[in-house]
Amino acid sequence: MSSFEKYFDNTYRQLEPNVIDIQSLLQEEMTLVVGDFYGIQKFIFERLSTKNASKVLRAKSAFVQIFTEYVTKYICHMFNIDEKYVLTQNAGKFEILVPQKDIDLTPVQNQIDNYFIKNFFALSGMILAKKECQKNDFIDSGSYRKLRESIATELETKKFQKFDLISTTPVLSYDNDIDNATLCKICNIRKIENEHCPVCHTFIELGKKLSQEHKHELISTKDLKIVFEDGFETKIKLTSKIKSYILFKKAEEENYSLPAEFDDLAKASCKDSEVGIKALGILKGDVDGMGKFLEESDVTQSFENFDLFSKTVDNFFSLYVPDIMKTKYPNTYTVFAGGDDLFLVGAWDEILALAKEIREEFKKFAKNKLSISFGIAIAKPTTPISYMAHHTEELLEDAKAIDEEKDAISLFGETVKWQSYNEVHHTLYPKLEELKQDELKTALLYRLLSFCDMSKNIDNDIKNTMWKSKLNYLFHRNMKKHEHLIGELDTVIEKNPKETKMVISEFIYKNRSAS
Repeated sequence: MSSFEKYFDNTYRQLEPNVIDIQSLLQEEMTLVVGDFYGIQKFIFERLSTKNASKVLRAKSAFVQIFTEYVTKYICHMFNIDEKYVLTQNAGKFEILVPQKDIDLTPVQNQIDNYFIKNFFALSGMILAKKECQKNDFIDSGSYRKLRESIATELETKKFQKFDLISTTPVLSYDNDIDNATLCKICNIRKIENEHCPVCHTFIELGKKLSQEHKHELISTKDLKIVFEDGFETKIKLTSKIKSYILFKKAEEENYSLPAEFDDLAKASCKDSEVGIKALGILKGDVDGMGKFLEESDVTQSFENFDLFSKTVDNFFSLYVPDIMKTKYPNTYTVFAGGDDLFLVGAWDEILALAKEIREEFKKFAKNKLSISFGIAIAKPTTPISYMAHHTEELLEDAKAIDEEKDAISLFGETVKWQSYNEVHHTLYPKLEELKQDELKTALLYRLLSFCDMSKNIDNDIKNTMWKSKLNYLFHRNMKKHEHLIGELDTVIEKNPKETKMVISEFIYKNRSAS
């Protein structure tokens, strides 16, 4: 059995990366250098206004990947080594095997820190860590596992030493004389020059580049204002991973495309129906128990296993998921997809369907050895994007806290296991659709939601046991033609009140007058 078959289903063989021939790189004296772009969520969302968010969100996410590649090239330049020594580079993280010992990363870290202080007011940054190693560390399974553990510990330690404020004068230079007329309407931090501040203008121009169909187009880091103080600049390929997928629309009277506005995505909700709310779905997903899996499996027993596993999982989220979006769920927007997590925005009904498909595909992909949990919020397109990001993070945390196995979803104010949610949805939703539109009264559906809440809280109030009699009365009085549904509703509300509430809420949203 190959390493790929050991971890992944062969159906996804196209995601297998070109693994590195580590044996050709090994020497007796080496240093493993790792980098981690921290504060990515803050970098992407902090103070960002919703009105213009779609113009720069994907560009800022792509910028994280571009900057990560810039730093790897810079380190190779500094230590005069070939880029073949770059072992991995994805999701704001990288590893480089420098064939030297006693290397000093301080000058590189200073360049990075100065760049983030000058351009982004130290709201985010990148941490470097190193670990000296030997050839045997990559040959012996026990030694390689220890190397992975030690470099992870070193990286976490470095995160408590951000920007070296003890030796650096912590003074930031801000723009002067800013008022409502001169404040950039995108970042809400810098002073405008013409229409936007220089940094946001750079992101908008990058967004235009990302919309172009040419694959692997080269872009100069100088054009992106990614140039360290010593003048190092290079070119980066805009690969499929960097471009990902978002819905674009043609700019009026221009020869380029721009990302569709969030309002456009919301309006695309329930597009095949005359009813249904117009809203955004905001999804955040993360693989469950990845750390535990790595500890208990043989992934970290060899570089070859770790390289294959980590890159293939990244390919699932950074290549396979965007391809699903483009093919089947076009009214969606990739904010971030890579590593073992993702953040997506789109028409709310497409986001719900997409979440189900991602979950099913990932379980098949990982041969049921790993699962993924989601936090999904539904909001108006005018809701502040920073709030959406924070709220979905909380929802994801709720899903992760359900039990040790996870495989959960937080949606419509409830957190449940995916399996039970899908079972109730499969059973109940077709029954709800049997109800004729002329008999559907929103008030009746909301009464069903109240019965779900009563069923959940019987232990808190004995009066809540009356929900069964209220259900019978509701159908007998208002919906006699559909009294056959009482038994089905009685069962699911009693056994799975949370899941039932989620399914009914989706039905209400899809059948309510458009708003």
